[in-house]
Formats: sequence, C-alpha cells, structure tokens
Amino acid sequence: MNKNKLLTPSLSLLAILCSSAMTVNATERPAGLTDADIKYVKELISKEVKSNQEATDDFDFNGYFRTGTNTVIGGGAKNGGSCYSLNYPKNDGIFYRLGNECRDYGEFKFTKKQQINGVDFKAVYMIDVAGDSRGSTSTESWSRRTRELYVEADNLLENGKLWMGRRFYRAVGVGDVHILDYFHVQSSGNGVGISDITVNGNDKLHIAALTYGGEGVTAGNDGLSDANYQNIMADIRYEMDLGDSGKLKFALQNLFVNDAIDDAGLADGRTITVQWEKKLGIFDQKTVFQYGMGAMARNPGSAGTDGGSFDYTADSDASGFRVFNTGTVDVNDKFKVNYMVMYETSDDYHTLKSIGIRPHYSLSKHWSVLGEIGYNAYQTKTNGVDNEEQRLVKYAVALQATADSTNFWARPSLRFYISNFDWNNAAGQQSGLSVPGEVGDKNALVAGVQAEIWF
Repeated sequence: MNKNKLLTPSLSLLAILCSSAMTVNATERPAGLTDADIKYVKELISKEVKSNQEATDDFDFNGYFRTGTNTVIGGGAKNGGSCYSLNYPKNDGIFYRLGNECRDYGEFKFTKKQQINGVDFKAVYMIDVAGDSRGSTSTESWSRRTRELYVEADNLLENGKLWMGRRFYRAVGVGDVHILDYFHVQSSGNGVGISDITVNGNDKLHIAALTYGGEGVTAGNDGLSDANYQNIMADIRYEMDLGDSGKLKFALQNLFVNDAIDDAGLADGRTITVQWEKKLGIFDQKTVFQYGMGAMARNPGSAGTDGGSFDYTADSDASGFRVFNTGTVDVNDKFKVNYMVMYETSDDYHTLKSIGIRPHYSLSKHWSVLGEIGYNAYQTKTNGVDNEEQRLVKYAVALQATADSTNFWARPSLRFYISNFDWNNAAGQQSGLSVPGEVGDKNALVAGVQAEIWF
C-alpha cells in the first residue's frame, strides 16, 4: 500500500485496524496491511496524541523571589531593622533596592492552557508571599495573597484576548522601573478586559475595567462603608510603534467613585501617562510623563508594587505630575549602568526629587561587582504649608555571582553587600529612620546577603 495514498483516508485505515483488531487474534496480521502501513499508522496515532496533549495539558509554572538576611552594624535603624525609605505614599515608601531589603518576597504563577472547540483558553493563578527576613521561621508572620485568578480566551474574539477575574494589572504595555521595584501604571484588581487588540498591523490596544472597595471611608451620615460598593477603574493602554523613532505608549486610568456613596463627597481620579521608548546609542531608555487629578493627584498612576494609594478625600480639582527617565547604559561587554532620574510635585501634597545610579562591572565569567547610589529629597505639605524637606542618600557595593556576569539581567544572582545610609533630622523624625527614643542617629551601616531569581 502506498504511504502517500494514506494521507487522506487515514481515518478509514484506522477504522479497518480497529475492526480487524476486534475480529482477529492479536497474533494475526489483518489482511492487506504491510509493515510500512502499520508503522505509518502508529506514527499518525503518536502525533495525534502528542498534539492533543499539547492543546489540552500545557501547564506552566513561573515566578520570582528574593530572600536574604542582613544586620545593622552601626548607627540607627528604621523600626529596628534595615529598610531605609521615606514615607512616600507608594505602599512601601520610595527607596533604591540594592542592599536595602528587610523582607523576603516571592511571586508564584501557575498557568493552565486548554483548547476546546478551537478556542484557546488560559487559566492563571498567582500567589505572592512576603515575610520579615529578620524574624525566625518559627515565629514570623507571613502574608499570603492571591494576586491573580483569571481566565483568558485567545481566539474567541476576532481581535484581542478576552479575560475576566483578578489581575496584577501593572506592567501591561508599559513595564516598570527596575531600580526602584516600581510599577508606575498600577490598576490591579478584579475586573474584565480585552488585551492585545491589534491596530494598524503593529500597534496594540488594551482595555480593562477593574473594581475597588473597602478604602475605609464612611459614606455620609448613614454609616454605610464604601466597602459595600465597588468603585470602578477604567484603564486604556495603547502601544504605538514609531519605527526608527521608537515606541510611544499611552495610558488613561479613570477612577469612578460609586454613585451610591457620592454623599460622602469622595473624589473621582484620573491619570494620563505618556511614555516614549527608544535606544539612543548605548542608552536603552524610556521617558515617562504622568499627570494625575482628583483622587490620583497625590500618586499619579497609583504607582508602587501593590496599587491603591488613592486619596478619595482630595479636592476634585487637585492635580500633580511626575516625570522620569530610566534605562540601562551598555558601555561595553563588561560595564553596564542602570539609572533613574525623577521629579514629582503636587500643590496639595508633596514634592519629590530622586536620582539613582547602579554600575555593574564583570570581574570574571560568573562574578561581578555592583554599586548603587540613590538620593531622595521629599517635602510634604500640611494644610498647604511646606514641612521641612527630608533627605536620604544610600551608598551600596555588592559582590555578585550569576551564570553570566556580563548580562546585567542575569538571574539567579547571589549577592554579598554593604550599604551605608545618611539622612537629615527631618527624615529621621517624619519617616522614622532613627532608633525610637534615641536622638542624633543620622546614618547607618548595613551588611547582608541576598539571593534573587526569576524563572
């Protein structure tokens, strides 16, 4: 029997084999079948089984975590530990990361893919865990939170992917600021959306609506908490390919307060983000401008790692803006530099000036040395009056082992570090940097180790 002739009637051949198997002894060969025919049918069955497994049993596990330990070997300590930051409304302050960690943190993501009736479905579950790295394993309390729990359908729509559920909706389309562990367009929550809508061949559009509640505000005199009502964040992001001019990205976040609690005088909020990305010689950079209004004037984009940071009690006319440039400088094969420059201000809240640089130099195949200098100047306002400016500067040096020391982004990384922190009286008092009950500590020296991996 000619193998080429089997390509079309392969199902008939399979039927013949099956019927033959039911009517003949297992040791007998069905009439008319050669060794080549049987071998070919086995290959067909094997390919079909493998194809079905790939379509229905594809399972991915990936994530990220960092862990380590450190100790203060001189000077003051914030909260008796070794996290030095100013009390900026981002969930864990504003700080430069290298050699400045006091908690273990991990994200673990499970993805299950299925193809049913031609539709590609994906179910995603992600949990994060966080704990104080200063505590013993027998006594420390750890947080465990479901960050993502959603289903996505790829080719259900003619264009785009439909998703519903809970999402860590932060880096979509715009990325992050690595040196600060900072997501500048943060709309995480439960909701629905369509992502990766193709426009003009190369551009991408992402549309989402997410809900927020339980911000702790009481609605008027009836005592109703806004936890009973869901405020809605409309989030639209557009990625535009400019060819040789780079990429231009836009994001609009509009936070609508539920009408049921309007009597509380709560403010809506919105942020407009414009981001330009282009490699300029050895500079792989992005420049970002954000303008926030109302409940998002204090923290445009709801920047941070967790989201939130809304001020529903804000004046609806309040405004604030943030502009920053960040990226990596590829000096040569051995020498890279990560950097960030930021300015942020709002009439009602604060002014922030921040600059940081992290040089990275390869010593050998697996070993490199890192340095980091980070400076923050933060001035808050109380009833429109400026408070004394807080200043914090950090110097760190680390010896790092990776699989490829010439790759700035190589992980896993194993680090030994020493960090020095200096601050002024205002930072010590307003951000609690000094040891409680002690006066005059304006610096600290910290030594530690840290492992970091994404997979």
